[in-house]
Amino acid sequence: MVLSGNEERFEHAAELFSEGLAEHMILTNSSESGTTPEEAMDLVVPQEAIYEEPDADASSTYENATLSKHTMEKKGLKSSLVVTSDYHSRRTKMTFDDIYDNQIELNHSFAPSFFNPSDGMTEHEKRMTFSEYVKIAVYWFRLSLSKRNFFSFSDI
Repeated sequence: MVLSGNEERFEHAAELFSEGLAEHMILTNSSESGTTPEEAMDLVVPQEAIYEEPDADASSTYENATLSKHTMEKKGLKSSLVVTSDYHSRRTKMTFDDIYDNQIELNHSFAPSFFNPSDGMTEHEKRMTFSEYVKIAVYWFRLSLSKRNFFSFSDI
């Protein structure tokens, strides 16, 4: 399963597929440039191996998790290798692990990105870091509230 967002994720997922680490590829936001079925086929993924997120494209990592879980259940899939960017890894893992709740085995693989704090952080990297930590806190709060059934995630 490849989460949309950038080309590196898509290329990394195609590489893992070509290495035989997956039999299918679920494309989230499959109408978005960089994660279309046509682009997957250009990267050696056969059309019959491609599954798309149902109906509407997701607007968040949370929606990616819920829609992809539905797709996996519908297709009878028992495990997934979730591919995203390295900087997006904590939030993705936290969200998918919570939504999937051990009902489907999840593994994660993280594509390298522009993010390289070892050479000093650029302004863009600082903004991305701050943004991801804020989103992690918000997701943690939302996920903990939704488990307590105070209200649904979509109410927030």
